[in-house]
Amino acid sequence: MKYKALALSLLLFSGVLLYSQNFEDYYSSWSSMFGIDPNSGTNSFLILLVPSGGKHEGMATAYTAIAIDSGFIDSNPAASSLLDVTELSFLHNNWINDVNIESVIFTTRLGNLGLGFAGKMMYLPFTGVNDWGDRYSNDYSGDYAAGYYWETVGTANVSYNILKNFYFDGISFGGSFKAAYRNVPFSIAQNQSAVAIMGDAGIMTRFNFLKPYYSRDKNFSLGLSVKNVGAEFIENPDPLPTRFSAGLAYSPFRPLTMAFDFNLPFNIDGTDAEAPYFAVGMDLTLTNFLSLQSGVLLKSGLPRFTIGTAVETAKVDFVINYTLDLTTQFSQPDRISLELRLNMGDYGRKERAEQAEILYVEGLKIYAEGRYQEAIKKWEACLELDPLFSPAKEMIDTAMSSFELQQEIQKRQSAE
Repeated sequence: MKYKALALSLLLFSGVLLYSQNFEDYYSSWSSMFGIDPNSGTNSFLILLVPSGGKHEGMATAYTAIAIDSGFIDSNPAASSLLDVTELSFLHNNWINDVNIESVIFTTRLGNLGLGFAGKMMYLPFTGVNDWGDRYSNDYSGDYAAGYYWETVGTANVSYNILKNFYFDGISFGGSFKAAYRNVPFSIAQNQSAVAIMGDAGIMTRFNFLKPYYSRDKNFSLGLSVKNVGAEFIENPDPLPTRFSAGLAYSPFRPLTMAFDFNLPFNIDGTDAEAPYFAVGMDLTLTNFLSLQSGVLLKSGLPRFTIGTAVETAKVDFVINYTLDLTTQFSQPDRISLELRLNMGDYGRKERAEQAEILYVEGLKIYAEGRYQEAIKKWEACLELDPLFSPAKEMIDTAMSSFELQQEIQKRQSAE
């Protein structure tokens, strides 16, 4: 059945590619409404703005308040302490023509502590030609102007969650340290390679709000983050693409999650930055192993529409996305990203939570029969497995009061 779902996903994207060829005129009219941003492209290390792929890209980067997988590494560093499982992800993004992006992300959670590590590389071949179409060489280099231009960035993330309980997922604080390098071959341009150091900071929380269904998962989340605060080390540096982002995510019913992000670019050197922009995305669960993602990035000069699908098995997940914007070429299949995500377990957290819930229900049945002390033992065992299971604590207090009342009644009856 899961192979059929994967085949269905591929057919869906084939249809999207065919339809997009008739969509070009409509998209051109639609994008013209957003105008042109005169400050677009004035930052360095643009790899920091390109999504690696996965659900993060499928939801058009509306991910500041989302903590469901390793895609958080590009959006909010606070999310790692809210993830359910340890993950190792491999991503490939065919961004524009010959521009490719490769990424590897590892993330894990140890109790309230979240950790993440990522590497990302963007590369493209370059061959210099003159006005006549002939290859040329610069005066300072005897070689032809050719080679690979590439940018790479490494990320180390840590976050911590506080105040978590059964009804509230607490508040998570996180930060990421990033080191980046840009390589420009000497034959193309001299003294343009550079190193950059920067950091991210974020906060996130999840709770229940306007929730018409039962689930242990919280249905509303809020997130704030500041990304790429730092500088490149080169003569006459350009500012990094620093961003402030605020996001919210809401699940009005179990299969659907909707997300909204507001992004405010700013340059720490005081120069004019890009205009603010928005992202809207959704994640729709179709079956227990198949989900659909889609979203729109509303940005001056370059609005973007993305659609994606994820096939999720017990140990391995596959995610594929297709993006449509002004850089999409319909003559060849570009703007497609792929992710292979490995589920490496949760240190037994899910199993302990399920066992705790079973003990809690057993305690309720025993309590209904008036066997208060036995019920209390069940709930104490429940709390040993899951100390945050607040209903068990509440029922222990209730059972203690009921037991004391029972003892008082029996004592008075004996006295009479």
